Amino acid sequence: MRVSYDFRDRVVVVTGGGHGIGAGLCLEVAKAGGVAISADIAPDPSLATKSERIQVEKVDVGDGQGLQRFLESVIVQHGHIDSFVQAAAIQPRQLIQEMSAETWLRVMDINLNSLFYAAQILIPHMTQRHYGSIVTFSSGLATTGWAKASAYATTKAALVALIKSIAKETLPYGVRANIVAPGITDTDLFTGPNSQDEQEFFRVRGGGVGTVDEVVPLLMFLISDASQSLTGALLSRDLIIHPQDV
Repeated sequence: MRVSYDFRDRVVVVTGGGHGIGAGLCLEVAKAGGVAISADIAPDPSLATKSERIQVEKVDVGDGQGLQRFLESVIVQHGHIDSFVQAAAIQPRQLIQEMSAETWLRVMDINLNSLFYAAQILIPHMTQRHYGSIVTFSSGLATTGWAKASAYATTKAALVALIKSIAKETLPYGVRANIVAPGITDTDLFTGPNSQDEQEFFRVRGGGVGTVDEVVPLLMFLISDASQSLTGALLSRDLIIHPQDV
């Protein structure tokens, strides 16, 4: 079975859109006829060469004022933002007692606070139009925790409460907000923090590692009109197994 979408006249902003799941989503949105705006602190210029419908921008989502100015500029340029997908995230691995306050706060700014800052622009814009979709990502670590990943796990737990609260506030206006726990996916966010031994464990014995192509269809559904009755949902395909449990 093949599912197709018509995203003509739709504008989708994807933070963390320069790589991994974010980049994969930009490509699919463009293929469906929409305008995909890839916002990333390390943008991939080659994305724009793959489709004239992909706009690549350098944005530090941890800078709240800068992020808000960027979103306002998108609205001015395109007239509207139909969907916002927050895929930007970092996952430094450090023991709590060894982590600096600067590192902790940087994770909070990129992974969590960026959605708050974005929502302050997006909610008035989308509720006025009575249309829009906001999607972000959680993780199995939000409920299990993980050694040396306290900051990351904390943001992923907090995002669940934030997105559900956004959903409640925007429900009367036809705006949707949902969150996905995509499971371990073969991107830099998985390979970067994990040692080769850890990667091998998850690939062979820990439930397997998913691909970007397996996650993008769910995101396309969530930002399309097909999910217009779905809001405040946490959709999970996460399976977290600790090596000591096997």
